Amino acid sequence: MKSSKSPLLAFALICSSVSASPIIGGQNVTMVLENRATPTVVTAAILANMQLFAQYAAAAYCNADTNLVGSAVTCSNSACPSISSVTNYAYLGYDQSEATGFVSIDDTNKLIVVSYAGSDNLDNYIADLLVPLDTCDGNLVSGCKLHEGFQYAYEDVADTTLPAVKSAVAAYPTYSLVITGHSLGGAVATIAAAYLRVAGYPCDVYSYGSPRVGNEAFVNFMDAQAGSHYRVTHTTDPIPRYPAKLFGYRHTSPEFWLSTGTSTTVDYAVGDIEVCTGIANTDCNDGTSSVVTTPHSYYFEDISACR
Repeated sequence: MKSSKSPLLAFALICSSVSASPIIGGQNVTMVLENRATPTVVTAAILANMQLFAQYAAAAYCNADTNLVGSAVTCSNSACPSISSVTNYAYLGYDQSEATGFVSIDDTNKLIVVSYAGSDNLDNYIADLLVPLDTCDGNLVSGCKLHEGFQYAYEDVADTTLPAVKSAVAAYPTYSLVITGHSLGGAVATIAAAYLRVAGYPCDVYSYGSPRVGNEAFVNFMDAQAGSHYRVTHTTDPIPRYPAKLFGYRHTSPEFWLSTGTSTTVDYAVGDIEVCTGIANTDCNDGTSSVVTTPHSYYFEDISACR
């Protein structure tokens, strides 16, 4: 979503009106996932992880390609300089899928990372615009409902995600599993993580500029699962405020808000990140009202620059 105006934004405005251990500096640190709450105090280690996985989310825009499997991850416009030694392990999706992604193997940090791409074409925008909440497939938890369009997008990658993760975990059993994505990719990452955890694959999630994905039953279920969820928002980015809460949508908690600077600021210190708890909090990004989408593209970098 690079443009300042989009079908998603226009519709969003209408709607609105009515765990991780550190992975720093190439150290081989294994994350131990357990049934615990996401930390609500930002440390240098957490900030470093947010910066690292933003690059993985950025890489999904240009590495989700069957022809790149087996090669090193590369990004144009210097979108992922810290993960150039990472291997593209598997492609997620199919030729006509609205959502795509890839699995990578990071031997330096002992990670298996699943990255989903954000909106990149008209089909993705159509998926974004399908507003109704629909019953969760697979009966995650009683009363669970998901955004219909985002659930459809997840289903595009579901059949390839689980086998790829199963294969990667079998090949690298000591590596930790992380799921990430930006924009629509963040929504898909959130849903995918819930299903992977149920399937026996605990994971941490790093989402950037994700819209709301499901209802209260879903987010409470996800917040109680093993593994942490770092939901990052940027200044006045309007996309996390979509779809509107009045339709029954809620966010996972907590939120990590890059609160200072301009719409294109990418350099943040620990003190610049505010943490807000609650599935319907209005103290961070949801307390803003700007409709300009520029901040949506800047999460520690120009996150959708790699095309």
